[in-house]
Amino acid sequence: MSEFFSVVNEFEEMIERFDFKQPKKIWYPHLVALTKHIEDVFYCYVIARVYKHDGSLQTTMWVGPIDRPDDGLDSLSAHIKVDIGYTQTLDEEFFRNCEKKIIRLIEDGTLTSLLATSKKELTDPSVMNRRYEVYTAYLLPFFRKIVEVTGGDMKVLKSKTKCQAVIEKEFLNLEGEMKVFFDKFGLKATKDNIWEWCYIYSL
Repeated sequence: MSEFFSVVNEFEEMIERFDFKQPKKIWYPHLVALTKHIEDVFYCYVIARVYKHDGSLQTTMWVGPIDRPDDGLDSLSAHIKVDIGYTQTLDEEFFRNCEKKIIRLIEDGTLTSLLATSKKELTDPSVMNRRYEVYTAYLLPFFRKIVEVTGGDMKVLKSKTKCQAVIEKEFLNLEGEMKVFFDKFGLKATKDNIWEWCYIYSL
């Protein structure tokens, strides 16, 4: 595999048959993520990695509420992880075999049960931490507000420039505890984080 991003070609059937999207604007050099909207703000994420330092390959699948698909998913119990595969040896079929396993899980209805668990965890988390509080009390409501204010206009939500202008306007209109939190969080971090969610939502 001369180019890591060619990895996404190994998940072609998931993209074509199961409507997985490619949020390329938030990929990392060593990580490709695919997203599939399930319902409301809940998604299935598939993360494929190539670890440059030792050449190992890994694929994981997650079901949970909208978030940036990276290592941060671990910090919220509503993100349910399924280990799909890992190898430390060069295997040209590795990611294609991972795709087969994911497709079987989808066809067997696994996403439905994982979604039900994720919903329960978002409402009543098994692990209550600061990340949960921030996510449910501030980030998710602010994201929903941006979707509402834009009327769900996918072109606006997908455009970093247009969407961040809306986010900044709403940021300046915040009051009470929301204002206190986001003032500490910072305008730049708010625009970057919320736009990434809007971008995923727009695909």
